[in-house]
This record gives sequence, C-alpha cells and structure tokens, in this order.
Amino acid sequence: MWRIFELSGLEPAAFGVEAPRVLLAGLILVALVTVIALVRGPRRVRVPRAGGTSTGGRALPDFAFLLSVALRSGALALIALTVARPVGLVPENAASGSGVDLVIALDASGSMLALDGQLDGRQVTRLELAKRVVADFVRARGGDRIGLVVFGEHAFTQCPLTVDHRLVQEALARVDAGLVGDATALGEAIGLGTRRLSISDVPDGGRRILVLVTDGRHNSGKLAPQTAAELATRADVRIHAVGVGSTGLAPFAQPGEGTPMRFERVDLDQATLQSVASATGGHFFHAQRPEDLGAVAAAIDRLEVRPRQLEPRYRHASLAPFSLGLALALLLLEAALAHGLVRRLP
Repeated sequence: MWRIFELSGLEPAAFGVEAPRVLLAGLILVALVTVIALVRGPRRVRVPRAGGTSTGGRALPDFAFLLSVALRSGALALIALTVARPVGLVPENAASGSGVDLVIALDASGSMLALDGQLDGRQVTRLELAKRVVADFVRARGGDRIGLVVFGEHAFTQCPLTVDHRLVQEALARVDAGLVGDATALGEAIGLGTRRLSISDVPDGGRRILVLVTDGRHNSGKLAPQTAAELATRADVRIHAVGVGSTGLAPFAQPGEGTPMRFERVDLDQATLQSVASATGGHFFHAQRPEDLGAVAAAIDRLEVRPRQLEPRYRHASLAPFSLGLALALLLLEAALAHGLVRRLP
C-alpha cells in the first residue's frame, strides 16, 4: 500500500509512467476540452423581456469561470495520469551507510529492575533507561545493519541484523526485565552476538561490532566470558562493554501501592568486562549515573565512524492512488466553489 508520507523520499528523477502514450493522448484530449470550454465561455441564464426578446447567451469569462475551468482541467489531467499508471522509486535505506554490522546485547536480568535511573524527571529502572539510550543510539546509526540480543539466565535473538531500524526499535520496546530469568549469562550473550555477526556478509572495509550492556556479574551458562571473547576475536568481532549502574546497595520496587522499596546488593564485574573488551580491541565504559549512558553511546558512535558510503536501495511504488485522490480533491473543490462559495449570477 502506498503511503503518502513517502513522497518526501522521492527525487524528481524517480518519477515515471508505465504507459506514456496513454498519458500523451489523455493530455491532448484534456487540452482540447479546455480550449473548447474557454472559446464557448460562461453561459448566462436567459431572462425574458417585454416584447418577446430575451437576454443571455455568452458572456465574457470572469474569475469564477476561469477558476472552474482550471480545476476541472487539472482534475482531468490527473485522471489521465492515473490511467497511465504513474510510478516512483522510494528509498528503503538511507544513502549514508557505513558498512558496519552491529549487534547490541542487552541485559534483561532481574537486577536491571534497580530504581537508580532518572528519565524525564522521574525515577526509572536501569532497563528502562538503557532501552531509551539504546533506542537513541540505533536512531543515530542510519544505514548500519543492527541486531538485538537479549540475555538473562540464557541469551536469545530478539531481532536479527537488519537495515530496517523500525524493527529494531519495536523489538527493543518488547524487552522486559526477567524475561529470561534473573541470572546473568555474559558468556552466552557474547557467544550468540558473535554468531549472529559471523554469519553476516560484511562488505569490504566493513566491521563487526558487539555492544554489551549489563549491570551484573557472569553467574549463569556454560560458556565463560573469556572463552566467548576468544571466539569473538577469531571472528573479527570487536566488543564494547558498557557497565550500567552503581555497585553496592540499590533500591528495588516491590509489588503493591504504598509498599516501601527494598534494597539489594548488586555487583558489577568490571574486571571481566574490561578484559573482554580489551581482548577484542574494544573499550570498557562504566555508566554510574543516568547522564553517563548518553555520553557512552556518543563515545561508541564516534569510535565506530562510517568508513564509506553504501548505495541506497529502492523499491517500486505506484503513485496512482495519490494522483487519483488529488483529482477527486480538485473536483470537490470546484463543486464547493461553484455551488457554495462562489456563485455566478446573471
């Protein structure tokens, strides 16, 4: 289905018709009808006079008549265009690509429910804050192929690599804490992210990047983070590790309105995250405060600069619904002017 807002993505050279001869014949016919209407001019209502004579017939064209002819001719021309089957090319991805394949591994364990984040002046969980920052980061990486891995006790692919960032944003919005258990399987998250990147066909000069976002310590899964980092190095995958939140006691909300918050101890394994990032040529970032996450995302965006341009991809889209709708709009406007707003009186 053609979407009107996509017209903004079209360039003048992207328009065309599938039946140009039909369009030419239709425009010639519309021109003839327009000339005849102008030559005949507006009609006046005949008013009988004493003695058997009457006034009426042709009159000089006035503004209302010329406007009516213009609207009708425009509508007929658009109908002729519709019959000729107009088409356009709509870009599916931005032209400013980078050749970067990027997977974001997001921690959704129970500790991400800690209420030590601030968002729009309100207290939020670590996960909600991380999702907002990740969404902004994805939005800024136009042209890259991005995927999403979610992990807790286990890891799974929430969204495969795609240039359609709307799919990534929708998948990100569906992530909830505790979705895959309360534990933290860092090794499985790195391993799955590496596997998703390994099967991608990165173009020459492109890179494979894994952004690991977590607030805890590896305590689940059979694959150790160091082993997973070795696999990532062999697959030419660079890991940027982002530690979220402070260490020590953190507040957690409890079910029930008016129930006081409980405090639990959270432990961020900075040493492991640092070693994993360093082993793959990446960087480790620690975002202790809410405002730090935005700075971390900006730093990663600067590190992974766009090395080259990707050719945009287009899809064929029919413009017939748009041209037909515009023709009907002109006819309705002409009828409104002729019978409501502007009246031609004798």
